[in-house]
Amino acid sequence: MQRRVAVLLLLFASFSLVYSSVAYYSLSRPPTQEFMAWGVFSPSGTLSNYFSGAGANVTMGETLNWHFAVSNQMGSIQYAQVVYRLGNSASANPNATVPGTVPQLGNSSIFIPNAQTAIVNFTWVITSRNTVGGMVFITMTINGQQVSPSVGAVAGQRFRFFFELWTYDLASNSFQYGYKGQNSRVGVPLQVWFNSL
Repeated sequence: MQRRVAVLLLLFASFSLVYSSVAYYSLSRPPTQEFMAWGVFSPSGTLSNYFSGAGANVTMGETLNWHFAVSNQMGSIQYAQVVYRLGNSASANPNATVPGTVPQLGNSSIFIPNAQTAIVNFTWVITSRNTVGGMVFITMTINGQQVSPSVGAVAGQRFRFFFELWTYDLASNSFQYGYKGQNSRVGVPLQVWFNSL
């Protein structure tokens, strides 16, 4: 009789351990890493085919309607800012730790709830071209604002937009490049090349 009770208790303890382990692992959330992701989308909603003509050529007066999709997986609402700059083939690239060095053309800010994706419009048109010593300088209207970048490109070839994601940092009370990663801020720059015709 005592042996049956011991076996029964042993079986009960074994089954309890197995079922509680299964319940724990099935109900536990896997560890997650917080991040933000984004992309620049063409009028057709793709991450390509940004230009209506052949190649990456943009004619003066042609309006281009792009948008950014910014996803927030940071665990809390984020105040994000998309900064845009114009460079050429000689401009230094922004990277994961350092933003671009060419002057900023403008920005767009938006609040993004956690686990949501926000859309930020980017509409632009080249309104004029000025050639100085073989370098083409363009004037543009971006989201209704006229800008005259100080960057030119040889024969109007190989301009490029730099797009940077900045997030608001409460400690410094300012926008900071990238988003707050586990150990440091993480920059995720984008760029799109084009030629001005």
